[in-house]
Amino acid sequence: MTITRREFLRSGLVLLSAGISVPSVFTHAVYSATRDRVRPDGQSTTLVVVQMAGGNDGLNTVIPYADDAYRDRRPTLAIDGQDVIPLNERIGLHPSLSPLKEIWDAGTLAIIEGVGYANPNRSHFRSMEIWQTANPTGAERTGWLGRYFDSFLATDSATFKGVNIGGSLPLSLVASATSIPSLGSSDSYRLLAPGRSGDASPRTNALLNLYSEYPVTSPYAALLSTVSAGAHQSSLDLQESIEAYKPAADYPKNAFGNGLRVLAQLITRDIGVRVCHIAMGGYDTHSNEKPTHANNLSTLAGGLQAFHKDIDAHGKANSVLVMTWSEFGRRIQENASNGTDHGAAAPMFVIGNQVKGGTYGAPSSLTDLDQGDLKFTTDFRSVYATILEKWHGASSSDVLGAPFPLLNFI
Repeated sequence: MTITRREFLRSGLVLLSAGISVPSVFTHAVYSATRDRVRPDGQSTTLVVVQMAGGNDGLNTVIPYADDAYRDRRPTLAIDGQDVIPLNERIGLHPSLSPLKEIWDAGTLAIIEGVGYANPNRSHFRSMEIWQTANPTGAERTGWLGRYFDSFLATDSATFKGVNIGGSLPLSLVASATSIPSLGSSDSYRLLAPGRSGDASPRTNALLNLYSEYPVTSPYAALLSTVSAGAHQSSLDLQESIEAYKPAADYPKNAFGNGLRVLAQLITRDIGVRVCHIAMGGYDTHSNEKPTHANNLSTLAGGLQAFHKDIDAHGKANSVLVMTWSEFGRRIQENASNGTDHGAAAPMFVIGNQVKGGTYGAPSSLTDLDQGDLKFTTDFRSVYATILEKWHGASSSDVLGAPFPLLNFI
């Protein structure tokens, strides 16, 4: 079946990619075969990156409940000591993070304290750029995970080396030679005709035939040639990979829970996903912080607990690592609006069966401050380097541009 471009346009046939960023569709999705990246024990590795967008209040997440300075600086925002979930004699979790206590008790939750970088930037956009590119001093066109894809997975045959949940690709996944899809749900990544459901193969075939006949010397020929195999094949791979998937946990009925469920679908079906990214917003708590932050942390913990149980039941927990990050923490001093303003250092969570549970990095002093903010004690690039080296088996210097001390949480 063939149709002309005019007939194609008149037919209303489109490439539907609800929740998918356009650049990730119009690019190659199938690569030459090579061996998968694996750990020494033979298990393939997947990193799930969870962005807590807006600047999470680390002091009310991992709470220094035994420090008087915490309560002194936060007369209304400090979490009451009797409500804190104690982890040791010094720190505890916000009560909304109670689902993570089970993971902590199992020894598979690491808390890295005082994470940040020198001369912190308190702009959301610039600080997110710094975290996503791993370059605090200059501009980068690619992300730290994008450079990992380009350097170590360029010839990986997997259709989905990485995936982002959301409408646009985060800078951390932007690469020079590797395309990563963004999607909103597992069934939104497909070729369909408007107003139709089910099998769209006749129109899909027409679309692919049109692309194959498009003159190679014409404008956008290269662009169209990549979609003919790439987008169609990756669409089929995704749909086929999840047909037998049944969740083994009850995910929270919210956007974050739904997104994690999609990631579990992909991971448990063995289609070669090495990096996943999902973001949840709402952490910019300048006012009325207590209820907002409590709700956000409840959403985070409930989703991560369900995800951990799901992949564990599917036998994948040994090969999945979850890392949380936020562009900065909040100031120790509460403001006049019952909130907190942009700060600097904050903790990170790392979760997984291969994690050595406990605390890492030195805690930031609550009295020795940098312009009212917590000083960083652990460079965020040390966390990245540890994951690259110990989890993905990649040279962190090649990705990050310099060596950074490794931590022992893996």
